[in-house]
Amino acid sequence: MKNNMLTRIALALVIVLMFGTFVAACSNGNSEEAVNKTASNSDAKENAGKEESPAEPAKLKIWHPLNPNAQAVVQSLSDVAMVQEWEKKTNVKFEFEHPTGSGADAQQQFGVMVASNDLPDLIVWHMSNFQGGPAKLFQDGTIIKLNDLIDQHAPNLKKILEENPLIAKQIKADNGDIYVIPNLKVGENGKYKTFSGQLIRKDWLDELGLQLPETIDEWEHVLKTIKDKKGVIPYTSEKNFLFGSKSSMDFMGAYGIGKDFYLNGDKVQYGPLQPAFKDYLVRMQRWYKDGLIDPDYASNDNKAKEAKITSGKAAASFGYIGGSLGSWLPALQQADPKAELTAVQYPVLNKGDEPKFTETGWDYSNTGAVITNANENPEATIKALDYLFSEEGAMLKNFGIEGTTYTLVDGQPLYTDLVMKNPDGLPIGHAMAKNFIANYPFPGLDDDRYNDQYYSLDAQKEAVKVYAEYAHNAAPVLIPPISLTPDEAAEFGKIMTDIDTYRAEVVTKIVMGSADAGTLDTGIEQFKKMGIDRAIEIQQAAFDRFNKR
Repeated sequence: MKNNMLTRIALALVIVLMFGTFVAACSNGNSEEAVNKTASNSDAKENAGKEESPAEPAKLKIWHPLNPNAQAVVQSLSDVAMVQEWEKKTNVKFEFEHPTGSGADAQQQFGVMVASNDLPDLIVWHMSNFQGGPAKLFQDGTIIKLNDLIDQHAPNLKKILEENPLIAKQIKADNGDIYVIPNLKVGENGKYKTFSGQLIRKDWLDELGLQLPETIDEWEHVLKTIKDKKGVIPYTSEKNFLFGSKSSMDFMGAYGIGKDFYLNGDKVQYGPLQPAFKDYLVRMQRWYKDGLIDPDYASNDNKAKEAKITSGKAAASFGYIGGSLGSWLPALQQADPKAELTAVQYPVLNKGDEPKFTETGWDYSNTGAVITNANENPEATIKALDYLFSEEGAMLKNFGIEGTTYTLVDGQPLYTDLVMKNPDGLPIGHAMAKNFIANYPFPGLDDDRYNDQYYSLDAQKEAVKVYAEYAHNAAPVLIPPISLTPDEAAEFGKIMTDIDTYRAEVVTKIVMGSADAGTLDTGIEQFKKMGIDRAIEIQQAAFDRFNKR
């Protein structure tokens, strides 16, 4: 009897509790569904820690030589505000590995990294730095193919490639493979494609009654007069742009030859094999002997070269409109307000000739990101990179964070004083590099509206006009971003590694006078023994295939 009574009491309590819950639900305007919903919400709260917390960010290691603009203000791109915002938007965490130095130094460190198979998740670099190109890296199993990843997880880049077949043609291999997430200029954003050239002290030319040089002979006269009258280094350069090397950005084009492989009509040629290359080296040897070229050019790094320009110890050098002219001129004018640096037209051999070999590029800058086989998060990686091809991501890449580094005025992004009048006195190029990635190649879309502000000095605006005047002449001589087959890439890489090393040795000896120009004849014979004719053949075949894509 007692047990029955307890059972009835317990049952009554359960009914009361259920009825109370039901009444409470009804008092809130809910029906029985609300009761069930309350119960399910209670369950959800118990599992909230698992279901509602954001996923752990993918951690990605990026190997990327640090651009001089960024190098001047940050230790790592991880310190850049835009990168930190990019991480938040895409739920990734980037760990940057920046090799020390650049050029050959970075190349050597890259080789050691690949040989040891101690690979990052991503490599961001100019594709020409990969011996044999990305196809060779793919064949070796160092990087992966990206077609399916782009198709499934990169809607922004996919749309660009579908709407711009010429750009797709530039980044694809002949078989349709894609190995790189590119740095691109698309549509109207392609108007700025010539960013660099020769710069000279215009105030000294005026003082000495000299005109801006156009021909090689005029350059020689100007440099000699500056040396005699001013007692400074007439022309300075650095080890990464050695005279007569494949990286040379000086006076070789005046002789009608490319510094490396180039087009003569529809035929691929190699500059050092042409008779004019010897004429060029003879001239450079004389300039070096006569003190017109910096005696330390073969050991100068970029900082040493810049120091000579900004301290008034040198009169001329190759430079960039933004990072060089934009920082060198203000530094000069701090000590000498009357100092002037100005752009000089690309040199020619004969008066009236038009320059052909200008520093002009394609829609695809040949710089981008490749994903290595060590990457355990390729989907998260491709999504993060694709963000930089979205409208929002491109704004972040080129202008930074709205309200901090730019504001929108009538729909146009305008940099704030943090960039244009940096409170720490940073040049515009350095202030940009501290906050975002616009003034050097990086995966994603470039937006030329940054250049309209980046080139804020009158000298820069004039340089844009000077360097762009004959940029159209480059198209017939400029080899497009061709692709080699894996076998070709392996063969070509082996040939050119040996030739490039040997070439640098020979031409430096000739320029510095430890060997005469006749040494080049022996050098050409050695080029042929090393396989230069086969290298040309490979380039020709790749160019022919490119035209048929």
